Amino acid sequence: MHKNTIISTAVAVASLAGTALAGSPAKIAATPCTPACQPAKECKLSGSLQAGYQSNYTYRGLVASHAAVQGDSVIPAALDLRYAVDPSLAVLGNVSYDTLLSGHKAFGEEGMNFENESNLTLAVEKKLCKYVKGLKVTGGYNLTHGGLEGFVAKHAVPRINWEEKNTSRAHAHSVTQEFFVNAEQVIWKKFYAGVTVNYSFQGATGWWYQPYVGYRTAICPCSDLDVTAGWTATSSYFNSDDVIGNANGSQAWFIKAAVDAKLSDKLSVVPFVSFNWLGCGAMKANKGVPEGEKPYQNFGVVAGASLVYKF
Repeated sequence: MHKNTIISTAVAVASLAGTALAGSPAKIAATPCTPACQPAKECKLSGSLQAGYQSNYTYRGLVASHAAVQGDSVIPAALDLRYAVDPSLAVLGNVSYDTLLSGHKAFGEEGMNFENESNLTLAVEKKLCKYVKGLKVTGGYNLTHGGLEGFVAKHAVPRINWEEKNTSRAHAHSVTQEFFVNAEQVIWKKFYAGVTVNYSFQGATGWWYQPYVGYRTAICPCSDLDVTAGWTATSSYFNSDDVIGNANGSQAWFIKAAVDAKLSDKLSVVPFVSFNWLGCGAMKANKGVPEGEKPYQNFGVVAGASLVYKF
C-alpha cells in the first residue's frame, strides 16, 4: 500500500513537470525578448516607430483647407512606447511631429503662420476586465505645439476683417496643454465603442469630446482591418470672434479605414483613408468668408500610409 502511494506520487510529480516543461518553449516563442531581458519572462517595454505621408492636415476630424495651411500634404512621424507594469496596467508615451509640405502662411497673410505640429503624450492605461469584460481606461497629459490648436492659441483674437485685411493679433505662444481620459469597451465580438474627453488648460482653453465606434478584424494571417466612425464636439473652447471663427458644438464627423499589412514580424505598412464632414460649429467658420479663405473643407477625403517598425 505504501509502495503504491509512493509510485502514484512520483507519477503525478512527473506529469506536472512534463506539462510545465512542454508549455515553457511555447510561451517564450510567443513573446520574443531582447537579449537584455530574462529568457523566461516577457519584455515589459515595447513600442513602435513610424513615418509616412498623408494627403491633408487634419485635427480631430477637421480637414484644414489649402488657404489655412498654404498647402495640403503632411509627413507624419511618431514614436510610441509602452511599459507593462503588470498584465492589466501599462504606462504609455508618445512623441509625434507632423511636417506640413507647404509655405505655412495662413490665409496668405505675413506673420500668420500655420506651424508644424509637435505633440508629447504621457498616459496610464488600465484594463478593467476583472470588473467589466473588454473595458479599458486610459488617462494622461498632452502637450501640443503648433498645428490647429497652436494657431488658435496664438491668434485667438477677433476675426479678420476680410475687406480691410486687418490682421492684428495677440503675441501668445502657439502651445496648448491638456488632460484627457479615454474609455473603450468591446461591445460584441470584434466591435468596440469608446469616448475621449480632453480638457485644455493652456492656450485655447475648454473641452473636446470624441465618441466613436469601431470594428477590428483579421483579413488574412498577415493583414488586419480597423474601421472607425466618430464625432468631435467642443464646449467653452472656441470663441466665435476668434480668427478661426468656430462656434462650440459639433465640429466634425468622420469614417476611417486602416489596414495593417505585415511585411515581417516587426515591420508593416499601414495605408488608410478617411471621409470627413463638418459639423455645425465648424460650418460657422466657413460662413461669410470668401471661397478662397475658408479655413476648412466642407467634405474632405484624406488618404495616406505609414511604415511602422514594432519592437
